[in-house]
Formats: sequence, structure tokens, C-alpha cells
Amino acid sequence: MRVAAALLPAISFGAVVEADLSGVRPGPVSVAATGASLTVQWPDEVSRTWTAEFSLDSEKPLITRVSLGAKNVIRNGRPQYWVSTGKRRGRAGFDEFFDFPGSDPNGTRRFVGAFAATRARARTIGDRVEVSFDGLRMGIFQGAMMFTFYPGSRLIRQDAAATTQEPLTAYLYDAGLRMAAPPAFVRVGKREVVSPVHYYDPDGVLRQGMTDGPDRRVERVRYRTLAASTEGGTLVIFPPPHTYIAPRDYTTNPGYVWHHGWVGRGAADVGLGIRQPEDDGAGFYYPWLNAPPGTEQRMGMFLWVSDREGPVALDEALRFTNRDRFRPLPGYKTLTSHWHWGYTIQALDRGEDWEPPFRQVLMNMGIDAAITADFHGDGHPQDVTDLRLRELDAYYRVCRKQSDSRFLLIPSEEANVHLGGHWSIFFPKRVLWFMSKASPGPLVRQHPTYGTVYHVGSPEDVIEMTRRENGVIYQTHPRTKSSYEYPDKVRNTDFFLDPHFIGAGWKGMPADPSSLRQGVRALRLLDDMNNWGLSKRLIAETDMFHIEHTHELYSHMNANYVRAAELPGYDNYGQMLDTVRRGEYFMTMGEVLLPEVSITAAGADGVAAKVRVQWTFPLAFGEIVWGNGSETFTQTFPLDSTRPFGSAEFEWKAGAKGWKWARVAVWDVAGNGAFVNPVRR
Repeated sequence: MRVAAALLPAISFGAVVEADLSGVRPGPVSVAATGASLTVQWPDEVSRTWTAEFSLDSEKPLITRVSLGAKNVIRNGRPQYWVSTGKRRGRAGFDEFFDFPGSDPNGTRRFVGAFAATRARARTIGDRVEVSFDGLRMGIFQGAMMFTFYPGSRLIRQDAAATTQEPLTAYLYDAGLRMAAPPAFVRVGKREVVSPVHYYDPDGVLRQGMTDGPDRRVERVRYRTLAASTEGGTLVIFPPPHTYIAPRDYTTNPGYVWHHGWVGRGAADVGLGIRQPEDDGAGFYYPWLNAPPGTEQRMGMFLWVSDREGPVALDEALRFTNRDRFRPLPGYKTLTSHWHWGYTIQALDRGEDWEPPFRQVLMNMGIDAAITADFHGDGHPQDVTDLRLRELDAYYRVCRKQSDSRFLLIPSEEANVHLGGHWSIFFPKRVLWFMSKASPGPLVRQHPTYGTVYHVGSPEDVIEMTRRENGVIYQTHPRTKSSYEYPDKVRNTDFFLDPHFIGAGWKGMPADPSSLRQGVRALRLLDDMNNWGLSKRLIAETDMFHIEHTHELYSHMNANYVRAAELPGYDNYGQMLDTVRRGEYFMTMGEVLLPEVSITAAGADGVAAKVRVQWTFPLAFGEIVWGNGSETFTQTFPLDSTRPFGSAEFEWKAGAKGWKWARVAVWDVAGNGAFVNPVRR
């Protein structure tokens, strides 16, 4: 691996940079610039006034202080950034998954961020304020350091907002904040800072550690969150929960946070931050982040400032992800799809009463039902003997054993025959079938032990079986992985046009931090399918393999909130599939919920939406997306005056001449979102 030398800050001889406050409007967040300082003041959730003072002297630490009265939670803070860059090389371009950018033939380049402020600006966005400081250089990236303040909260977003012009760049970034250590934490006669840090370990146990040297010490933690004690309270850091760790197939936890403490060059510093390992062993299943040329990449990290002790402040910050749990919502049940646990084969080996780890993990996360997909790298899906039938028969049997009034396990399979790409199929009851014909003969045959068995040998056979058994099919990971160019290539086939083929899967990949919208690849397909004149939908999918309670699972997760008064029993799980077929659900990453969405015509050429929303992070915007049968249009509605942890109803209207379908989505400041499938006119 080639490592680029760190760029050194330009010599500024103590120059004070210009501060442009012309974009600031009166509101709950005030900004002032006097002498060599820029000061932001804002109210927290109980109307106490916090102050963030920035130095306009390019040789001094950027953050002079963040304080509540005389209590300095941050003093002499210097943001820190590193990037590792690679190249996209697959046929899907920025939608590629298996190219592993870190294995680019030219090697991975790593750059250390260098910052010397050249200009300061502040602007009001809704009732929030964004302060930016030009002068960030990081190898092929150039840009600014940014901080966003949210009134009614102690949440601050720190960003390296940087751009590259190099084509096909994929990258990972580490971020942090180095700040002055309290004198009480410096060991007398030694060059060590022993600042207490608090976190939950992968087992969920609260731990206290200590910074203990100049090197970044990596911690494997739950919730991707770390709290450090400071002079006047606690600083908690954490990444955007779903957009920092690029969605992949494995969810192991190599350690995504770090800390250090050291006395060097006459200063005692404590540092803490977030990190993205370049390769934790998953290789081609680790897709990295995208940086299309000219896009402003927001390399974010959240700061939570508190005047309370570490454990209390840590728990305060965990509210933003509901402690990595999907909240219960009256009238809905949470459903996830596309899991490759290889459960059946393990159950046959270990005994059918064996309880796999995934069940309790998902229940603890608030998941009510899961559509699993065995025989994908395990078992014998292509077999045409009784071995295949024994495994399928056992599949339905062991799924029943893991289902009760609290959790429902629904069997499905991800196939790669006949229809093009990969596709998932599930039925409302036990159905036995061969993926190919061992001998010529009819589609339906009787087996002396297993009864009715389908022998499919063509796309026509697959869709006929699905119609007879009232099954559901969708294209998994469309337009990427092994479904590259699908379902586009089969858009005019009888099987794709059939209503039993409901559409495609949605997952927040690939990740592109220049946008708060995630899973744009699948959202574009959704819009295209409806412009083709088809009533097609997305279903949130995970596409992940083995999971344990110690894994970093939540950052990869999504869920379908399906309308249901109660969880059906295993014998009636088809009721939930029928609801999915009717489109009575919304998709979410967890932080934004849409209990009610109504989309109607507004006059002859308009769309009206009434949306009830619940959220944790402050919201960024809502949007109505619609199409006229050939083009897709979007109108956004700013939600930049919302405070954290809210619930409200919004009404929006968009001029949409000739609209044929429309959908609604809501996104928050961390890139978490929720959306519904299109309503056709």
C-alpha cells in the first residue's frame, strides 16, 4: 500500500481570516465575529445557552471552546481526518459491489488531513446554523471544515466537506477531535493522559477505559459510540448510524471508534473519533464509499456535549438510534427480508430444537418477523433427488420451531436460475420444488413421500408455480452484484409483468455521503419501473450472512413496517405476505417512521401528500417524487426547523402535470430515511 505523505499546513504567521456572516438570519442560533473569534450561541432542550467559540487565527486550534457557562466541555479542539482511497473498477461503475476498491492495482493511497483556515462563513438553514472554514487539504480531496448547530439540542455535526475530481474514486475516512486534556488527567512526571472514556462493549456491558498513550487505541464497542470525560462534562462522539459503514454482507465488529491521550510538544491532548478499517478480512464483501467527481462529500461525525458524567451522557446520545432498536409502532409489525444464515443445515446437524443466535439478536432489535433465505451457499438447491426434498421439508419444519407469538420466521429462497440475476421467492405455505428438471415431464408431479412437487425448467414454469401457490417474487439487489442489468433486461417478459413479481429489493447501498438519500440505486429503479407503466414496489432487504449479538448489525439494517394488528402464527404467516403484496407497509432505517401517509390528486395537475412522521435526529427534508410515464420529478420540502425526538403531521403539494404515480420520502440530517411505495393515479 502506498501512503501519501501528510500535507503540512501553510505558514500563516498568525493571520486572522475573514468571517462572512451575511448568510446568518435572526433566529434561535446567533453568530457573532469579533477580533479573532467567531462565536455561536444556541439553546439546548431545556433552554440553557451553549457557546461554541472558534478561532479565526489560522495557527491556533480551530475550536477555542464549547461550553455551558463556565464549564468547558471542549477546549482547544483540532478536528482530525484521514482518508484511504481506491478505485471503482466493475461494470456497474459506482453501483459496483464486488470490485473491492482497496485492491486497485495502483494500491490504496492514504492521506492525512491538513487544515489551515483561509476563510470563515456562517449561514442559517431553517433555524439551524452551519459554520464553515475553508482550508482543508487531504490528498486528492480539498474543501472545508464544517459544524452544524441544532437548536433545542446539544447535538453538533462535524464535517469535512471535501471534493475530488478524480474519476471512479471510492474511499474510507477516519475522523476525530483532538482537544486539551484537563490538568487533573495528566500523570505527574509522565507524558501520559489518563482521561476516562466510557462505552458499551460488544456484549452490552458498560465499561470505563483510560486513554493511555500517543497511539490511537481502537475499541470494539456496541452502538459505535464513545464518551470522554472533559474539564466541564463529557464529549460523546458517534458516526451517522447507517451511512458511515458502507452496507456489506458481513457485520463483524473490528472496532469503529478510537481514543488516545498524550503530552507532547508542551501540550496535553485527548483525542477520540471514528474509523473505517480498510480491510477487516471481508475483502470483496466490503464495498467502501463513493465519491463521484465534483460532489461535496460530507465526511461526518456527530458530537454530543453534556455537562453530565460519562455514563449519563453516553445514554443520552444513544437515544438517537433508540439504542439500536426498531421502535414498536401501534398497528404495525416489523419485517426484515433476505438473510443467509444457513439455518436448516445447521439445525439438521445440531438437532432441530437448537436455537440459532439470530433469533434473539433480532428480537432484541425490535424485529417481529424475518424472511430468511437458506440454501444460498449451503445445502443442495440444485439437487434433483430426494436430498433436495428432505432439506426443503426440514426448512419449513425448523422455521416453525423458531416461530411463536413474539417472533415469526418465514422461509424463502434466493435463486439464480431461469429469470435472470438473483431473485427471491416465498410462498404462504409449504411448497416443494426442484429448480431444474431431472427428466422431461409435467410441471407438477406426485411424490410418494412428499406429495406435490414442482419441477421447473423455464421462466414459464416458475411463474406458473408462483401463480398456483400464490407466491411472491422480487429481484434481489437489483442493478448490482449478480443482478447487474436486472430486472431491466426482463422488463417485458410475462413473468416480470405478472403481479406476483412485486418488484425489487432496497438496501442503502452503495453509500455516497454527498447525499442524505440512501439506496438511490434501488430508488431510481422503483421510479423507472413505475414509468414503464408497472405497479411495482420495493421491499427492504438486508442480504447478510451470519450474525451474533456482538456484531455491528444495526448500521446495516433496515426494516419494513407492515400493517398488522398482531403477529400472525406460523400457520397463517401468509397473511403478512398478502399485506406486503398489497403494498401496505413503509420502509425505514429505523430513526424515521411514517405511521400515516396519504397521497392524492390536487386538482387536475397536482399531487397532495399528508404525512405523519416520528423521528429522532432532526429532520432535513421531505419529498414528493412523481413520474409522467417517461420522466421522474422531485420536489423537496425543507424540514430544517424540526427539533430532535419529534412527531408531527405535514401537508405538501406539488405541481405535477400529467403525473401517473407518486411516492413520499422523509430524510434526516444523518442520512436516515423512510419512504413508501408509489401510489398510481
